[in-house]
Amino acid sequence: MQTVNQYVSNKIHPNFFENIDGFRNHLALVNSAKTEMLFKKAIIFVRSLLKQKQTLLFINNDPKLSFLVKSTSHKLKQYYSNEHWVPGLLTNWDGFQPMLRSFSYCEKYFGNYLRVKQRAFPKYLKQKKKLEGLSGMRTKPSVLILFQISGNESILKEAQLLNIPVVAFTDCTKSFLQVDYPIPSSTNSIFLNYLFCSFLCK
Repeated sequence: MQTVNQYVSNKIHPNFFENIDGFRNHLALVNSAKTEMLFKKAIIFVRSLLKQKQTLLFINNDPKLSFLVKSTSHKLKQYYSNEHWVPGLLTNWDGFQPMLRSFSYCEKYFGNYLRVKQRAFPKYLKQKKKLEGLSGMRTKPSVLILFQISGNESILKEAQLLNIPVVAFTDCTKSFLQVDYPIPSSTNSIFLNYLFCSFLCK
């Protein structure tokens, strides 16, 4: 793997200092060797779960990465949540199962018809945004893969309560103590996101 220098915000969380080489032009420079090591550890862990046919859940709240997350999930035959996380999904798993089954049924028997006829069905479209990537998911995930920590703090709490390991691309301004396999990265760069997904799909 070949890494590139990543410049991040000059606002650095104390937990992140061990992952930077210093500052240049008032911006922190991420240590590429440490990033590569953590990146490889995360890849090895996730690929081991794939070999065991465990359930992965990709979580993303950045519109720029929605296509990448969806296509990667489809290639791996796994699950995803793009931009519209359902609060309490993991901690109230049994309570959400009827909703997931209902959406899966609607998508199976009416989804194609609604798309072909271009019929407006607001309630269905609203549910589709939230549940499309979760359709068919019958067990809690063996791991959560977060493409951002920022905005996903409640998900980290749910994972911690349920002892679900977390792989996450970490923002230098946030603590990543709740992340089992952190990958330090710049919030302005999606290079590592694409590299990570490409390695998983090999």
